[in-house]
Amino acid sequence: MAAGDWLSTAGIGDANIAVASRAIRVALDSSVKNMEIMGHPVVRSIMAEDQQLGQLMGALGVSTSFLTLGTTKLIAVAEGTEATPTDFSVANSTTVSPGRRAAARDIGDFGIALNAAMLQGDVNTVIALLSYDGLHMWFNDWLNRIVALASTATNTIGTTATALTWEELNEGVVAFKNRGAGAGPALGLLSAKGVNDLNADSLSLGGAFQFSQEGRAAIATMSAGAFVGSRNGVDWYLSSELDADGGDTLGMVLTGGAVRSKHQVVPLPSTAEAVINAGWYTVETRRIGGGISRYETVSHNAVGILEQARFAAVRYVTV
Repeated sequence: MAAGDWLSTAGIGDANIAVASRAIRVALDSSVKNMEIMGHPVVRSIMAEDQQLGQLMGALGVSTSFLTLGTTKLIAVAEGTEATPTDFSVANSTTVSPGRRAAARDIGDFGIALNAAMLQGDVNTVIALLSYDGLHMWFNDWLNRIVALASTATNTIGTTATALTWEELNEGVVAFKNRGAGAGPALGLLSAKGVNDLNADSLSLGGAFQFSQEGRAAIATMSAGAFVGSRNGVDWYLSSELDADGGDTLGMVLTGGAVRSKHQVVPLPSTAEAVINAGWYTVETRRIGGGISRYETVSHNAVGILEQARFAAVRYVTV
């Protein structure tokens, strides 16, 4: 099938061949794993804090100040003597400034007339097709940019040019706990190579470990989808979005409060023909001539590491 727009002779329309009429369904792609991550508590907490920030008013970005509190100790002070006050300490995090993110599709009237009745499953109507496409494009982009933050992490689990091991994972989790970031749910993303490295090392340990709950979790469960088990309190998922750094792959582990996300809701004006107005992203259509409608999915957002102590890159050799 030819790639391109959905016209009568390209893209979806090219399915209308002279041999026979076809059904059109969504193709399986590795990016489908992203949607399983969307419901994780850590991701939901990032989105909840995003929503709580509200709309930007008169500012292009948002920053957070961290107040060091509850860390000072009492000291001995003689009776009749006042204690010397100490100052509060405040540090600012990275500012995130939402920008426009967009993608577009062209759909021809003739292509719809020929093929709309062939749509099945998750895309059984043209609106369902655009809804499915818009939601996935928005979340794929948002998650991809969070994954890219691993290259700026100051904390790292694993060793360059080396396969990931159980020992390194243990050390990384202890480091999280030592930084005070060990409470609450944790999300980990690895490629298939990283999961296989970890499984091979875990299962090679032998002895009672193989019969422990976490040892058995090293054996992949087909029906669990992208979820590959909870180890050391981290929920691990397969991801195809991870970036490379030289000969290494950069996975990540994060807890609530690790990432700052900010969406600016930009309502479509009354003159726009809105197909989807989902708040954090919209799908608008306009006629561009020649019997073609252009559908543009748009979101205005930004992401950044909020607190480095709650984030770690997971480094291991790619091949």
